[in-house]
Amino acid sequence: MSITLRILLFLASVVSLLFVRKQLRGSRARMEDMGFWLFLSVLLVVLSIFPQMAIFAAGLIGVQSPVNLVYLIILFFLLLQCFQQSLRISALEEKMNRMVSEEALSKLSDAEKDQCPPNAQPALKRGNGTEQEE
Repeated sequence: MSITLRILLFLASVVSLLFVRKQLRGSRARMEDMGFWLFLSVLLVVLSIFPQMAIFAAGLIGVQSPVNLVYLIILFFLLLQCFQQSLRISALEEKMNRMVSEEALSKLSDAEKDQCPPNAQPALKRGNGTEQEE
């Protein structure tokens, strides 16, 4: 790998790390999400400083090219993040549907209370196990 490419990779990795750090300080995202992106940025910085690690790992695993291994690792982490986001979205949709249902039931019971005057409700008599209206 040429020195120019290594420097370019290092600068891109540092810029992405600084961007994630700035977003974390601005608290524009959840801490769990920023932890993921911070980890991925640090991994890219380490691999840009020590490309021999990727070469060694590719030889150890049997991947033909270190670049393919880096792509595979990044793809794996992004798919994992996508799956976690999908689970989070599903949970939020379920929560939203439950809240909408509860609100609709609350409005329905309020509307029923407004329509019936309190003295208009029939009194129930209990007799032989059956309920009868007076």
